[in-house]
Amino acid sequence: MSGSAAVGEAGPLLARYRGLICDLDGVVYRGASAVPHAVETLNEAAERGLSVVFATNNASRPPGDVADHLRELGLAGTGWSVVTSSQAAAAYLAERLAPRALVCAVGGPGVAHALAEAGLTPVRVADLAGAPVEAVVQGLGHDITWRELAAVGYLAEAGAAWVATNIDRTLPTPYGKAPGNGALVALVQTATSASPHVVGKPKAALFDLARARLGTAPPDTLVCGDLLGTDIEGANAAGLDSLFVLSGSSRLRDLAFAPRRSRPTYVAADVSGLLVPALPLDSASAERLDGLGPDGVPDLPSGGDSGRLLQAVIAGAWAARADGRPISDDARLWERIEQQLGVAGPQ
Repeated sequence: MSGSAAVGEAGPLLARYRGLICDLDGVVYRGASAVPHAVETLNEAAERGLSVVFATNNASRPPGDVADHLRELGLAGTGWSVVTSSQAAAAYLAERLAPRALVCAVGGPGVAHALAEAGLTPVRVADLAGAPVEAVVQGLGHDITWRELAAVGYLAEAGAAWVATNIDRTLPTPYGKAPGNGALVALVQTATSASPHVVGKPKAALFDLARARLGTAPPDTLVCGDLLGTDIEGANAAGLDSLFVLSGSSRLRDLAFAPRRSRPTYVAADVSGLLVPALPLDSASAERLDGLGPDGVPDLPSGGDSGRLLQAVIAGAWAARADGRPISDDARLWERIEQQLGVAGPQ
């Protein structure tokens, strides 16, 4: 292990920031259940003065419903709020349309709620009847019909502004992956020459909205998420530091091979990494495991702090790739390292 601790490492990671933009699914909860350590950590972070905005690509539920779920899980206090990609879509249109402009709302209740909240007039497909809508917002909903998807295409082809809350191709469920909003957007795109304006992660709009809610400058804001291609890539697009956690979908192997645009500032097993010191991964001061075993993955020393070893594994993998040294992409070998470090993901 080479490198030395940076001067800024002393003290918990959260002490370096005034605001946190935190993802939900895979970071705070998985379905109806809390991720281990998440609620306790976030409650302690709030007690230490860290302001938190939970930012989610899931457009189906109004923020109040999401907040109720968080309270049911044990999240305390009032120093936090929720923003959704539906709100980002509504904010985008509110800046461009006249007050009370008619906007077709396709998706769950969160879409129409956000449009009304922004001073626009949501209209469902069933109530269009030739109404002169100026835009259509497409978000996820569990009861979306073929008729609604067809209407999105008709309106977009006719010149209405088409805004997609997000383009996540899949959605995690207790039964496995299901089609996400991105899959439905892609379906509409097969029948139209139009393209949607996307506001959700990894675009910067949702992060900008969340940071405005926090009232923090970019250097004082940290993003925490479990998906490299949305949370972390979006944080980089918005010019924000990020903490990647291994409690959700993206895995250690994904992080080792992540392109630069999807690399986080820090890594931890879960959101409790906010409460311990951490070094920036891609820095000269980062500790790293330089030795690669015969199987092409970093050799872990026996013993040692698992959090520091996790940081060192990734810093070493990135250094090896930068030097042109081959590392294994065998998922089973990287899963073995996860098990050794005690950071195996959801089963």
